[in-house]
Amino acid sequence: EINDWGDQPTNEIVRQVIEMCGLYSLTKVGEWKRIIDLQLVGAMSHPGGGRNDIPHRLKRHYAAFNMPLPSDTALQQIY
Repeated sequence: EINDWGDQPTNEIVRQVIEMCGLYSLTKVGEWKRIIDLQLVGAMSHPGGGRNDIPHRLKRHYAAFNMPLPSDTALQQIY
């Protein structure tokens, strides 16, 4: 969900973990939790119909590939 500033808080937390290798503790104010050896893989559909695009600040950390569904003719040739 997008807030009043145009941010998507969940995606901003993911971006912070990628860029800063950690995040602040919710239980101990000011305590930094370092996260190491983390790999993220994601998949999404095109924005629209209630789905939002991810922010460019997060998108820049990923290699994006668009893989459309094959046509019926292509599926018949494959199978």
